Amino acid sequence: MTTLGEDTLLTLDRTPIPPPSSLARLLTDLANMPPPTNWAANSSQGWLFPGGRPGQQLSATVLGRRLASHHIPDRPARNAALVAPAQDLPPAVLGPMLGLHPVTAAHWRRRAATDWTAYLEARTSQAHS
Repeated sequence: MTTLGEDTLLTLDRTPIPPPSSLARLLTDLANMPPPTNWAANSSQGWLFPGGRPGQQLSATVLGRRLASHHIPDRPARNAALVAPAQDLPPAVLGPMLGLHPVTAAHWRRRAATDWTAYLEARTSQAHS
């Protein structure tokens, strides 16, 4: 995370993005926290969000609740993160990889499918009008 004047940029991989101001404040506070002195100091994992047990990260449920308490929605990002691999992977691969039930994996595959038939029908009907 970098700060340029009043702008805060979060770099994931190589692309800097401006997070929402509420998330930028939280990430800045997190980055400025002193290093842990409890059990987490003895962990070599280096979790950004350490969990309640040594060597484990914070669970998705707890992280989601903490974000929600600051009015930061996590559902849109979760949905986008599930649709992206569902476009490229069959449900039989997607399910075990992400810990999804086979029916749920198939649902995400259908949701991510790029079906252009409705668009083509609309264009065809406009061309004939």
